[in-house]
Amino acid sequence: MVWTVGFVLFLKCGELVQGGSMDTDDDVSALEDEEEDVALLCHSDLTCELELSHPQLHPEASCPSPCLSDFSCPPSNSITYSKEELLTSDSDEEEAVLPPAPRRGASPFSVDQRRPNTIVRYVIHSARTQVTKDEKFVLYRVGVQQLLECRQGEEGVSYKPLQQQCAVFERRYSEFLAVYTALMDSHRSLMEEFEGFPKKVLIGNFSQEVIIERCKGLTRFLNFVHKQGVLSRTAVFSKFLYHPEVMTSNNFLLQSQFEEACPVLENTYILLDSLQWDTGLILRTLCQLIVCLYAVSSYERSYTYAKVALRKFQSPTNRKFGKELYHPLLVFCDNLWGALGKDKRTIRAKLEALHKHRRHEEVTPNLLDILRDDIALRTLH
Repeated sequence: MVWTVGFVLFLKCGELVQGGSMDTDDDVSALEDEEEDVALLCHSDLTCELELSHPQLHPEASCPSPCLSDFSCPPSNSITYSKEELLTSDSDEEEAVLPPAPRRGASPFSVDQRRPNTIVRYVIHSARTQVTKDEKFVLYRVGVQQLLECRQGEEGVSYKPLQQQCAVFERRYSEFLAVYTALMDSHRSLMEEFEGFPKKVLIGNFSQEVIIERCKGLTRFLNFVHKQGVLSRTAVFSKFLYHPEVMTSNNFLLQSQFEEACPVLENTYILLDSLQWDTGLILRTLCQLIVCLYAVSSYERSYTYAKVALRKFQSPTNRKFGKELYHPLLVFCDNLWGALGKDKRTIRAKLEALHKHRRHEEVTPNLLDILRDDIALRTLH
């Protein structure tokens, strides 16, 4: 059974979440080129913008789901609810506060913060019943997307997706509850500001009413935690967001199941890049995706993501986090560019610059071997 509850990026019951800033060494033009390249790989048709009129939200603004293809079981006996039914909010909920407008004529990218104003939104847009040999439970499907602030005149503001795909993952209610309980234990003063976490019920876990209420309450919970920087950076919340998918893709890579790894890695990369939390993990995931796409003969997609990786490594900070990957990545790109008949002069120049600072007897490991060794070491620790 699948309950479809709609993907609405701006909920009256939700809150806007201010996104983090990128490393200051990253260039704005590189960011724009990177997003343009990744957009070429996306299949969703996002034509709408989400309008806001300062300072009130327009709950009517919505757009169709821009998410990846549904990984869940095919819907059977699906039930669709109206937006009003799903998104009814409490009357005392605070309205989102928009950031101040930049000075007229001033660049929105300051010297200290070159990333555009962004927000990250979590929305639980569907739920499905999972039946295993031992139990039956509901999986809640979470969409995560980064949105870009677009100014329209002096008073109007709108947000549109920075990426044309959103990351998705599924979690059980018990996993949400475990995060909530852990954060209440470690940060009670902050967590007491949040009200409305869905309570456990002894009877009716699979009823439509409980599913809908949990979708609303858990969506509000995720956005509240993300808005509170201290809470969002905790190990328990980070592990909740992407640890299962990272472990799954790692296992696929170790077992050379490259085709199975590709969609998991692409989804995980989109999530991590939207959050901009763990630079090292972002770079490792991106490199894993590149080699997996190459292994399944998806050379053009591998090439597109490889260009994104090279731009990310332009930042000295990123090269520091991924220093063991940079040289093997350049060697991989040199081979890939050659196989596709691309101009390799820039790649060769980067390799020659690196060779000047390396001993001639040093052998550059294969990128796939480096990634596998890294997984093995992290598993041991």
